Amino acid sequence: MMRKKFVLLTLTLLLTATSQSASWAGEILERIKQTGVITAGTRKDAIPFAYVNEKGEWVGYSIDVLESIRQDVEKKLGKPIRLKLVEVTPQNRFDKVKNKEIDIECASSTFTWKRDEIVDFSVSYFASGTKIFRKKGSNLGTIDSLAGRKIGVIPNTTNEQAIKIQQPAAILIPIKDRTEGLRKLRNGEIEAIAGDGIVLQGLKLETNNGDQFEVVPEFPYMYEAYACMIPEDESAWRGMVNYSLVKFMEGIISDQPQQVEIYEKWFGEETGVTPYSREAINDYFQGIVDSYEWIPLISY
Repeated sequence: MMRKKFVLLTLTLLLTATSQSASWAGEILERIKQTGVITAGTRKDAIPFAYVNEKGEWVGYSIDVLESIRQDVEKKLGKPIRLKLVEVTPQNRFDKVKNKEIDIECASSTFTWKRDEIVDFSVSYFASGTKIFRKKGSNLGTIDSLAGRKIGVIPNTTNEQAIKIQQPAAILIPIKDRTEGLRKLRNGEIEAIAGDGIVLQGLKLETNNGDQFEVVPEFPYMYEAYACMIPEDESAWRGMVNYSLVKFMEGIISDQPQQVEIYEKWFGEETGVTPYSREAINDYFQGIVDSYEWIPLISY
Protein backbone atom coordinates (compact mmCIF):
# COMPACT_ATOMS: atom_id res chain seq x y z
CA MET A 1 0.00 0.00 0.00
CA MET A 2 2.85 2.44 0.83
CA ARG A 3 4.38 1.84 -2.60
CA LYS A 4 1.04 2.53 -4.24
CA LYS A 5 0.54 5.74 -2.23
CA PHE A 6 4.03 6.95 -3.18
CA VAL A 7 3.43 6.38 -6.88
CA LEU A 8 0.02 8.08 -6.73
CA LEU A 9 1.54 11.08 -4.91
CA THR A 10 4.21 11.33 -7.62
CA LEU A 11 1.50 11.41 -10.28
CA THR A 12 -0.36 14.04 -8.28
CA LEU A 13 2.63 16.39 -8.18
CA LEU A 14 3.31 15.83 -11.89
CA LEU A 15 -0.20 16.73 -13.00
CA THR A 16 -0.41 19.70 -10.66
CA ALA A 17 2.84 21.18 -11.93
CA THR A 18 1.93 20.82 -15.58
CA SER A 19 -1.50 22.41 -15.16
CA GLN A 20 -0.32 25.80 -13.92
CA SER A 21 1.44 27.45 -16.86
CA ALA A 22 0.52 31.11 -17.22
CA SER A 23 -1.39 32.27 -20.27
CA TRP A 24 -4.53 34.34 -20.01
CA ALA A 25 -5.63 34.68 -23.61
CA GLY A 26 -8.27 32.43 -25.13
CA GLU A 27 -11.60 32.17 -26.85
CA ILE A 28 -13.34 29.03 -25.58
CA LEU A 29 -14.89 30.42 -22.39
CA GLU A 30 -16.11 33.45 -24.35
CA ARG A 31 -17.58 31.14 -27.01
CA ILE A 32 -19.35 29.12 -24.35
CA LYS A 33 -20.74 32.35 -22.92
CA GLN A 34 -22.05 33.39 -26.34
CA THR A 35 -23.49 30.03 -27.42
CA GLY A 36 -24.56 28.61 -24.07
CA VAL A 37 -23.02 25.27 -25.04
CA ILE A 38 -20.03 23.25 -23.83
CA THR A 39 -19.04 20.79 -26.57
CA ALA A 40 -17.42 17.88 -24.76
CA GLY A 41 -15.75 14.83 -26.25
CA THR A 42 -15.96 11.50 -24.47
CA ARG A 43 -16.15 7.78 -25.14
CA LYS A 44 -18.91 5.23 -25.62
CA ASP A 45 -16.82 2.17 -24.79
CA ALA A 46 -14.92 2.99 -21.59
CA ILE A 47 -16.82 1.51 -18.63
CA PRO A 48 -17.08 3.00 -16.01
CA PHE A 49 -15.86 6.37 -17.32
CA ALA A 50 -18.09 6.87 -20.34
CA TYR A 51 -20.34 4.36 -22.09
CA VAL A 52 -23.86 3.65 -23.31
CA ASN A 53 -25.91 1.58 -20.87
CA GLU A 54 -28.60 -1.00 -21.58
CA LYS A 55 -31.20 1.78 -21.78
CA GLY A 56 -29.25 3.56 -24.50
CA GLU A 57 -28.20 6.34 -22.10
CA TRP A 58 -24.74 7.91 -22.16
CA VAL A 59 -23.43 7.46 -18.61
CA GLY A 60 -20.22 7.18 -16.60
CA TYR A 61 -17.94 8.81 -14.07
CA SER A 62 -16.52 11.19 -16.69
CA ILE A 63 -20.03 12.16 -17.78
CA ASP A 64 -20.86 13.08 -14.19
CA VAL A 65 -17.60 15.04 -13.94
CA LEU A 66 -18.51 16.94 -17.11
CA GLU A 67 -21.94 17.69 -15.66
CA SER A 68 -20.26 19.07 -12.55
CA ILE A 69 -18.11 21.31 -14.76
CA ARG A 70 -21.23 22.44 -16.64
CA GLN A 71 -22.98 23.42 -13.42
CA ASP A 72 -19.99 25.46 -12.23
CA VAL A 73 -19.65 27.21 -15.59
CA GLU A 74 -23.35 28.01 -15.51
CA LYS A 75 -22.97 29.61 -12.08
CA LYS A 76 -19.86 31.50 -13.16
CA LEU A 77 -21.42 32.90 -16.33
CA GLY A 78 -24.86 33.51 -14.82
CA LYS A 79 -26.78 31.94 -17.68
CA PRO A 80 -28.07 28.49 -18.73
CA ILE A 81 -25.34 26.28 -20.19
CA ARG A 82 -25.99 23.03 -22.09
CA LEU A 83 -23.60 20.09 -22.30
CA LYS A 84 -23.28 18.70 -25.83
CA LEU A 85 -21.57 15.31 -25.86
CA VAL A 86 -19.54 14.21 -28.89
CA GLU A 87 -18.09 10.73 -29.29
CA VAL A 88 -14.31 10.55 -29.64
CA THR A 89 -12.02 7.59 -30.23
CA PRO A 90 -8.43 6.84 -29.22
CA GLN A 91 -7.46 7.74 -32.78
CA ASN A 92 -9.21 11.13 -33.21
CA ARG A 93 -9.43 12.62 -29.69
CA PHE A 94 -6.22 14.66 -29.89
CA ASP A 95 -7.02 16.20 -33.27
CA LYS A 96 -10.52 17.15 -32.13
CA VAL A 97 -9.09 18.97 -29.13
CA LYS A 98 -6.17 20.50 -31.01
CA ASN A 99 -8.43 21.79 -33.81
CA LYS A 100 -10.97 23.13 -31.27
CA GLU A 101 -13.75 20.95 -32.66
CA ILE A 102 -14.52 20.23 -29.02
CA ASP A 103 -14.00 22.44 -25.97
CA ILE A 104 -12.90 19.62 -23.68
CA GLU A 105 -12.34 15.86 -23.67
CA CYS A 106 -12.93 13.86 -20.50
CA ALA A 107 -12.84 10.07 -20.49
CA SER A 108 -9.83 7.88 -19.79
CA SER A 109 -7.07 9.94 -21.41
CA THR A 110 -3.67 9.83 -19.72
CA PHE A 111 -1.24 12.71 -19.39
CA THR A 112 2.06 12.31 -21.23
CA TRP A 113 4.74 14.90 -22.01
CA LYS A 114 4.44 14.17 -25.73
CA ARG A 115 0.70 14.77 -25.72
CA ASP A 116 1.23 17.95 -23.71
CA GLU A 117 3.04 19.38 -26.74
CA ILE A 118 -0.22 19.51 -28.73
CA VAL A 119 -2.98 19.82 -26.10
CA ASP A 120 -3.28 21.09 -22.54
CA PHE A 121 -4.37 19.00 -19.57
CA SER A 122 -6.44 19.75 -16.52
CA VAL A 123 -5.51 18.52 -13.09
CA SER A 124 -5.90 14.77 -12.84
CA TYR A 125 -9.25 13.39 -11.70
CA PHE A 126 -8.38 9.69 -11.47
CA ALA A 127 -5.40 7.35 -11.49
CA SER A 128 -5.07 3.87 -12.93
CA GLY A 129 -2.35 1.93 -14.71
CA THR A 130 -1.57 -0.59 -17.42
CA LYS A 131 -2.61 -4.20 -16.77
CA ILE A 132 -3.69 -7.07 -19.01
CA PHE A 133 -7.01 -8.81 -19.65
CA ARG A 134 -6.52 -12.55 -20.05
CA LYS A 135 -8.43 -15.83 -20.10
CA LYS A 136 -8.59 -17.55 -16.73
CA GLY A 137 -6.00 -20.28 -16.52
CA SER A 138 -3.46 -18.32 -18.56
CA ASN A 139 0.02 -18.05 -17.05
CA LEU A 140 0.39 -14.46 -18.20
CA GLY A 141 0.73 -11.91 -15.44
CA THR A 142 4.23 -10.90 -14.45
CA ILE A 143 6.09 -8.61 -16.82
CA ASP A 144 8.56 -11.41 -17.54
CA SER A 145 5.72 -13.70 -18.64
CA LEU A 146 4.82 -11.35 -21.53
CA ALA A 147 8.06 -12.05 -23.42
CA GLY A 148 7.33 -13.66 -26.77
CA ARG A 149 3.57 -13.57 -26.18
CA LYS A 150 0.93 -11.88 -28.38
CA ILE A 151 -0.55 -8.90 -26.56
CA GLY A 152 -3.28 -6.78 -28.13
CA VAL A 153 -2.72 -3.02 -27.86
CA ILE A 154 -4.46 0.04 -29.24
CA PRO A 155 -1.71 1.84 -31.21
CA ASN A 156 -0.31 5.13 -29.91
CA THR A 157 -1.70 4.65 -26.41
CA THR A 158 0.13 4.79 -23.11
CA ASN A 159 -0.69 1.10 -22.66
CA GLU A 160 1.25 0.23 -25.81
CA GLN A 161 4.14 2.38 -24.60
CA ALA A 162 4.11 0.80 -21.14
CA ILE A 163 4.43 -2.73 -22.54
CA LYS A 164 7.15 -1.65 -24.97
CA ILE A 165 9.16 -0.14 -22.12
CA GLN A 166 8.58 -2.83 -19.53
CA GLN A 167 8.80 -5.86 -21.81
CA PRO A 168 10.26 -5.14 -25.27
CA ALA A 169 10.19 -8.88 -26.10
CA ALA A 170 6.38 -8.95 -26.07
CA ILE A 171 4.74 -9.33 -29.49
CA LEU A 172 2.36 -6.39 -29.80
CA ILE A 173 -0.69 -6.92 -32.02
CA PRO A 174 -2.62 -3.76 -33.05
CA ILE A 175 -6.32 -3.65 -32.21
CA LYS A 176 -8.78 -0.92 -33.13
CA ASP A 177 -10.49 -0.94 -29.74
CA ARG A 178 -11.23 -3.20 -26.81
CA THR A 179 -14.20 -4.78 -28.60
CA GLU A 180 -11.96 -5.97 -31.42
CA GLY A 181 -9.41 -7.05 -28.84
CA LEU A 182 -11.98 -9.19 -27.06
CA ARG A 183 -12.92 -10.90 -30.34
CA LYS A 184 -9.27 -11.63 -31.11
CA LEU A 185 -8.71 -12.91 -27.59
CA ARG A 186 -11.63 -15.28 -27.87
CA ASN A 187 -10.44 -16.47 -31.28
CA GLY A 188 -6.92 -17.11 -30.02
CA GLU A 189 -5.33 -14.45 -32.25
CA ILE A 190 -3.90 -12.77 -29.15
CA GLU A 191 -3.26 -14.02 -25.61
CA ALA A 192 -4.17 -10.87 -23.70
CA ILE A 193 -5.29 -7.25 -24.09
CA ALA A 194 -3.23 -4.47 -22.52
CA GLY A 195 -5.19 -1.53 -21.15
CA ASP A 196 -5.93 0.59 -18.11
CA GLY A 197 -6.78 -1.75 -15.27
CA ILE A 198 -9.96 0.04 -14.23
CA VAL A 199 -11.25 0.09 -17.82
CA LEU A 200 -10.38 -3.57 -18.33
CA GLN A 201 -12.52 -4.35 -15.28
CA GLY A 202 -15.31 -2.57 -17.14
CA LEU A 203 -14.63 -4.71 -20.21
CA LYS A 204 -15.07 -7.79 -18.04
CA LEU A 205 -18.54 -6.53 -17.12
CA GLU A 206 -19.41 -6.14 -20.81
CA THR A 207 -18.72 -9.77 -21.66
CA ASN A 208 -21.47 -12.36 -21.47
CA ASN A 209 -19.04 -14.77 -19.82
CA GLY A 210 -17.05 -12.39 -17.70
CA ASP A 211 -16.12 -15.15 -15.26
CA GLN A 212 -13.95 -16.65 -18.01
CA PHE A 213 -11.62 -13.65 -17.94
CA GLU A 214 -9.57 -11.77 -15.37
CA VAL A 215 -7.48 -8.63 -15.03
CA VAL A 216 -3.90 -8.99 -13.76
CA PRO A 217 -1.48 -8.25 -12.10
CA GLU A 218 -2.47 -6.78 -8.73
CA PHE A 219 -0.26 -3.71 -9.25
CA PRO A 220 0.01 -2.08 -12.71
CA TYR A 221 3.08 -2.39 -14.92
CA MET A 222 3.03 1.41 -15.08
CA TYR A 223 0.83 3.97 -13.25
CA GLU A 224 -1.05 6.62 -15.23
CA ALA A 225 -3.00 9.77 -14.37
CA TYR A 226 -6.29 10.57 -16.11
CA ALA A 227 -7.05 14.19 -16.92
CA CYS A 228 -9.34 16.21 -19.17
CA MET A 229 -7.80 17.62 -22.34
CA ILE A 230 -8.46 21.13 -23.62
CA PRO A 231 -6.99 23.16 -26.50
CA GLU A 232 -3.69 24.89 -25.84
CA ASP A 233 -3.38 28.50 -24.65
CA GLU A 234 -6.86 28.65 -23.10
CA SER A 235 -5.95 29.59 -19.54
CA ALA A 236 -9.30 31.10 -18.58
CA TRP A 237 -11.06 27.90 -19.65
CA ARG A 238 -8.45 25.64 -18.08
CA GLY A 239 -8.74 27.59 -14.83
CA MET A 240 -12.50 27.13 -14.81
CA VAL A 241 -12.16 23.39 -15.45
CA ASN A 242 -9.51 23.01 -12.76
CA TYR A 243 -11.63 24.95 -10.27
CA SER A 244 -14.53 22.59 -10.84
CA LEU A 245 -12.38 19.45 -10.64
CA VAL A 246 -10.62 20.57 -7.45
CA LYS A 247 -13.98 21.41 -5.86
CA PHE A 248 -15.32 18.01 -6.90
CA MET A 249 -12.33 16.24 -5.32
CA GLU A 250 -12.66 18.36 -2.17
CA GLY A 251 -16.22 17.09 -1.88
CA ILE A 252 -15.10 13.47 -2.01
CA ILE A 253 -12.29 14.01 0.51
CA SER A 254 -14.61 15.80 2.96
CA ASP A 255 -17.51 13.37 2.52
CA GLN A 256 -19.95 15.74 0.85
CA PRO A 257 -23.04 13.68 -0.10
CA GLN A 258 -23.36 14.83 -3.72
CA GLN A 259 -19.75 14.12 -4.68
CA VAL A 260 -19.47 10.93 -2.62
CA GLU A 261 -22.64 9.58 -4.26
CA ILE A 262 -21.04 10.01 -7.68
CA TYR A 263 -17.85 8.26 -6.62
CA GLU A 264 -19.65 5.41 -4.88
CA LYS A 265 -21.94 4.86 -7.86
CA TRP A 266 -18.97 4.07 -10.11
CA PHE A 267 -16.18 2.93 -7.77
CA GLY A 268 -17.73 2.03 -4.41
CA GLU A 269 -16.20 -1.16 -3.04
CA GLU A 270 -19.65 -2.65 -2.39
CA THR A 271 -21.99 -0.92 -4.84
CA GLY A 272 -19.76 0.50 -7.58
CA VAL A 273 -19.64 -0.61 -11.20
CA THR A 274 -15.89 -1.23 -10.94
CA PRO A 275 -14.72 -1.02 -7.30
CA TYR A 276 -11.65 1.07 -6.49
CA SER A 277 -10.22 1.79 -3.04
CA ARG A 278 -11.63 4.99 -1.56
CA GLU A 279 -8.59 5.23 0.73
CA ALA A 280 -6.20 5.19 -2.23
CA ILE A 281 -8.15 7.74 -4.26
CA ASN A 282 -8.57 10.04 -1.24
CA ASP A 283 -4.79 10.10 -0.83
CA TYR A 284 -4.42 10.90 -4.51
CA PHE A 285 -7.05 13.64 -4.48
CA GLN A 286 -5.63 15.12 -1.28
CA GLY A 287 -2.27 15.64 -2.95
CA ILE A 288 -3.93 17.60 -5.75
CA VAL A 289 -6.23 19.65 -3.53
CA ASP A 290 -3.37 20.60 -1.22
CA SER A 291 -1.71 22.43 -4.12
CA TYR A 292 -4.63 24.88 -4.37
CA GLU A 293 -6.57 27.27 -2.19
CA TRP A 294 -9.40 25.43 -0.45
CA ILE A 295 -12.74 26.22 -2.09
CA PRO A 296 -15.68 26.86 0.28
CA LEU A 297 -18.08 24.15 -0.87
CA ILE A 298 -21.20 26.21 -0.11
CA SER A 299 -20.22 28.98 -2.56
CA TYR A 300 -19.84 29.18 -6.35
